[in-house]
Amino acid sequence: MQIKKALITAAGLGTRFLPITKTLEKEMLPVYNKPVIDYLIDDCIHGGITEFVIVVNHRSTQIQDYYTQNPGIEAELNRLGKHAAVKTIERLHQKATITFVVQQPDQGYGTAVPLKVAKNHLIDEDAFLVLMGDDFLYNGEKFSEANLMIAHFKEAHAANAATGLVTCLERPEEDLYKYGIAKMHTEKGLPYLDALVEKPAPGTAPSNLANISKYIFTPKVFELLETQTINSESGELYITDTATALAEISPVTIYTPQSEYLDCGTPQSWFHANSVVAKHKELS
Repeated sequence: MQIKKALITAAGLGTRFLPITKTLEKEMLPVYNKPVIDYLIDDCIHGGITEFVIVVNHRSTQIQDYYTQNPGIEAELNRLGKHAAVKTIERLHQKATITFVVQQPDQGYGTAVPLKVAKNHLIDEDAFLVLMGDDFLYNGEKFSEANLMIAHFKEAHAANAATGLVTCLERPEEDLYKYGIAKMHTEKGLPYLDALVEKPAPGTAPSNLANISKYIFTPKVFELLETQTINSESGELYITDTATALAEISPVTIYTPQSEYLDCGTPQSWFHANSVVAKHKELS
């Protein structure tokens, strides 16, 4: 099985960062010296993924600009003798093959919508990664989490014909009510998902494994998306419901990462991500 593509969802409005996200896209918020989304892409490239589909909203321009060559800036930096600065940007547009797909407002809202929007770019793949654009797994680039996810999925696929993978982290008992928690079982020494229980009441969580929204799917997932209904309370289409529906009809394995999970979805967690990366950079 070959896995060569990653879908990155970057179509959200960034409401928790307003007013700054009125002009700055959430995925472009800086962590140390590069945007959040670039940590995802670099980790995937380190793991052998070189093709990306990035779903953006209809107002997005900044991510596209970041991964597009700007000869004017390079010429100005060279004129000023800032040749080292040129080297930091001159190959951004060459680092990977990136396809941008625009999610229109009338296509709905929710974490599963980008998957539907990008269907035509993924339907012919053996399998593909799905990553949210506002968080990442960080280990100082010692190894690639994307590569480890793929290896785990391939093992589960070979052992049990797995068609999906969800990534979960252990969380303290008192915090489980904040997350989607995995109900699971073990088969042939590997963990498999039964369902994702969203924000269980205290004391009722089926495990201590919290979903962090990093997935591998095969094209089988698109069959489920055709019939999946939106959440009646929020009006959103959730990828967690997609993963649960898939687990009901075919094996979905659970992967627990080795790196530190850095969520940049709130100002507080974004600040923490910066402190972690900055500390590592200072020590390295």
